[in-house]
Amino acid sequence: MSAHPPTLPPFPERESPQVQAPAPWTVRKQTRPAPAPRPVARLSRRYEIEWLQDREVFNATRPALALPVFEQAFGAFAHGVILQTTEGPVAVEDLCPGMWLEGPEGEVAQLLWKGSINLVPGASASEDAPDKLYRVMPDAFGLGQPSQDQTFGPHARRFDREPKLRASLGTDAALVPLSALADGVSVIEVMPVAPTQVYHLACDRHATILAAGLKVESYHPGPDATYSLSDEMMRQFLMFFPYIRSIGDFGRLAAPRITSEEREAVFA
Repeated sequence: MSAHPPTLPPFPERESPQVQAPAPWTVRKQTRPAPAPRPVARLSRRYEIEWLQDREVFNATRPALALPVFEQAFGAFAHGVILQTTEGPVAVEDLCPGMWLEGPEGEVAQLLWKGSINLVPGASASEDAPDKLYRVMPDAFGLGQPSQDQTFGPHARRFDREPKLRASLGTDAALVPLSALADGVSVIEVMPVAPTQVYHLACDRHATILAAGLKVESYHPGPDATYSLSDEMMRQFLMFFPYIRSIGDFGRLAAPRITSEEREAVFA
């Protein structure tokens, strides 16, 4: 027998790795999470209404464009605000058309209509602080005004009798946007983090009513609504108020309204 070891097959040659020339630039993946998209204003929304007509109460839900002039008719009182009625204090969500609301001088106005929308943060069509609520602390405007903290929507107005108004504007009182009174102490601006139901109320006339002792206004579209709406928009707007025939049926304003800018100029 041969003493020579067995012949092994030759070891395969390794292929030399091919080195690529560096690219003129390097593209890297973005590992940081992209920022959350900003909420987009709604094109339309659902408006809920209740109204008194021929001594009967009706209710309906109507889809319509999310226009500021529409939203302003639905955004004065947050869920839980207490209104003074002839039957006692009642939360806004429990009010029913046909009830009588009390005013600061003992006068009463009959509630004919209640409207509400869901206020979704970042999705309103309005531009004047649309998503903010306003929490009014007890005694913010005097003893019992309000008697307990209340939260209002972005379109609430307070009945104001500041003496400076007469000197500057020639009026004994005015309806001032509550948003103009936010100071971080007595009136606190609140940004809701979740959808919030907000309401407005229309009476047999434009009236000053009491929200836990605070003097606020019932709904009125304002004297300029006739000129700011096209015929088609006016038709859609009046669909929210089936108990009236024309915008003139809202009557006259109980007091003149002033803007936030006008108030700031008075008290500057």
